[in-house]
Amino acid sequence: MTPRRIAILGAGPIGVETAALLADREDLDIHLYEAASPGAHVRRWDHVQFFSPWEMNRSPWGEARLQASDTPLPDPADYPTGASYRQEYLQPLLNTLRPRITLHEETSALGVSRSAALKGDLLANPHRKEVPFLLHVRGPDGERYDTADVVIDATGVLSNPAGMGPGGLPALGEQALNGELLRGIPDVHGTHRELLASQRILLLGHGHSALTTLDGLLKLREDHGDTQIIWAFRTDQEPRDLIADDPLPERARLDALGNRAARGEFPGVLPLPGSLVKRLEPRGHSVAVTLTRQDGDESLQVDRVIANVGYRPDTSLYRELQVHLCYASDGPMKLAASLLSQSGGDCLAVDAGGPETLQNPEPNFFILGAKSYGRNSNFLLRTGFDQIAQLPSLLG
Repeated sequence: MTPRRIAILGAGPIGVETAALLADREDLDIHLYEAASPGAHVRRWDHVQFFSPWEMNRSPWGEARLQASDTPLPDPADYPTGASYRQEYLQPLLNTLRPRITLHEETSALGVSRSAALKGDLLANPHRKEVPFLLHVRGPDGERYDTADVVIDATGVLSNPAGMGPGGLPALGEQALNGELLRGIPDVHGTHRELLASQRILLLGHGHSALTTLDGLLKLREDHGDTQIIWAFRTDQEPRDLIADDPLPERARLDALGNRAARGEFPGVLPLPGSLVKRLEPRGHSVAVTLTRQDGDESLQVDRVIANVGYRPDTSLYRELQVHLCYASDGPMKLAASLLSQSGGDCLAVDAGGPETLQNPEPNFFILGAKSYGRNSNFLLRTGFDQIAQLPSLLG
């Protein structure tokens, strides 16, 4: 029999781990598509240390493949950085797959549909699941169509940052300034040091990315005491709920640091709780910012803006497929319902859900990894490994 063609979109951690689990199956022809180079998003946070140890960030089958190739594995209790994770695990794991899979680098997936079936053919075409997927891709040689029997979307969310304005919309002027804004966690001791040292900085957000940025800026202030940090965040309370006896000490440290900063305990840090960005306007080499607060608008001028306000899933990729999305999270509905039933708990205790939570109305189309969580930011790589482990039961 002709092997089924599996298209995995995204060669980040989840895409590579998915290929690693399936690579040795003779009945599958695996194609891994990557818009840039493998691990490109990880490279953006090479300088960031995980707050979870190695043992939580590599899969059993990934470890087995590397051990079989005599690749040394770091101590499971140590904490990787993005660079060490990419160089010591992700890339070596991908190297073990090259004889078994086809890697399409610099190839973007622009859309996925069915070769001879429209999205509305739910009742008119009872054989929909037998019709191959049609992938619209753009690679080094231009645009083309590829086909697949199974499509796994592991593209993540980091290409689609959330707006920093009210209600999740872009702030007025944000899109025009987008190239001047810092997204993600800046490398305050490397690439971004000269850009941020001795500057007046507006930091937005109160999740762990923002806290990691704040931690870095505080260390930068130790060398450049005239660096000023204005920290604006949406909640009007202490931003972090502390977890009793947190098993992840680095997470506990960041949470405690965030609450201390919110109370104004660090010199050079001005906390502005209950703030939303309304407008951004260039002023020479600086930016004029209008914040909306409970008692009205507040204007300030800063040198740099760092937006750590989260990401959104780009659902346009499967616009022509029958995917039931949660109206609140933009994640697949079955998984979103499972996550909602477990809301309020530590992400370490959240169950990944059974195989049924990965199934969509569109047969043989699966969304894995951070994108499967939609707007929910509590995704862990360990959860992604649990999702991947369920795939064989769904593929047969």
